[in-house]
Amino acid sequence: MRYATSRRIEGLPAPLQRAAQTLVDWIPLAIVVVLWDLVSGAIVATAVLPAPAMVAGEIVALFVTGQVFSHLFISLFRVLVGLALSIIVGVLLGIGMARSDPIENFFDVFLAMTYPIPKTALVPLAILWLGVGTKTAILIVFLACLLPIVLNAYNAAGNVDQNLIWSAKMMGTEGRDVLLKVVFPATIPEILTGVRQAVPIAFIALVSAELIASNQGMGYLILTSGQIGNYPRMFANIVVISAVAFIAVRLFEEVRERWLAWT
Repeated sequence: MRYATSRRIEGLPAPLQRAAQTLVDWIPLAIVVVLWDLVSGAIVATAVLPAPAMVAGEIVALFVTGQVFSHLFISLFRVLVGLALSIIVGVLLGIGMARSDPIENFFDVFLAMTYPIPKTALVPLAILWLGVGTKTAILIVFLACLLPIVLNAYNAAGNVDQNLIWSAKMMGTEGRDVLLKVVFPATIPEILTGVRQAVPIAFIALVSAELIASNQGMGYLILTSGQIGNYPRMFANIVVISAVAFIAVRLFEEVRERWLAWT
């Protein structure tokens, strides 16, 4: 599901439909910004809730001075590594559980017990194991993203058309080749759905970990700005990482749609 569900706008020429749809999709955000501007100063003091214009000025300053780039690159590196590890492990584990009863029996209870645990609750434990920094952030992102990918891969592999498997075996495909040539290709759409669910979760887990266990990254910038009372800078950093997460989701959706069109 996209952040903004596509709705076809009738009665407009095709070239104008995309522009009109973009305007419609951004209306909710525009309403939030207007309400934010009305509340700031009138209901909540600007010292606590700075106006959108003040936050926008801080965002410009962050990029003009270059202060945000090193922290943003570190955060993106942590997200990419943690998400990549969760995809590799999650796909292998999900397909393995679906196609092998011993593997499912071994991991089923463990996954069921860890599923409801907020992964950010594991940050203090991760600090004891790995210390403050990148390793802890990557571990938290990995754990947070793992289960959605495992569940989608598991459900997809378990629902592969048995006729495809039988046909492959009749043509001489056996053992591991069945997984590589039949099961895995059939699970790609569902796996990509799981990754789509995991992308925003990765950013949530990242910021949560960096707020507690990092001296670099966007979460660290948000924390330190709030601690010294620089709330415009704090909100600016929140907007920046939120925009980056939004762009990451949209880019992945475009890649997924193009990939599925060729599969």
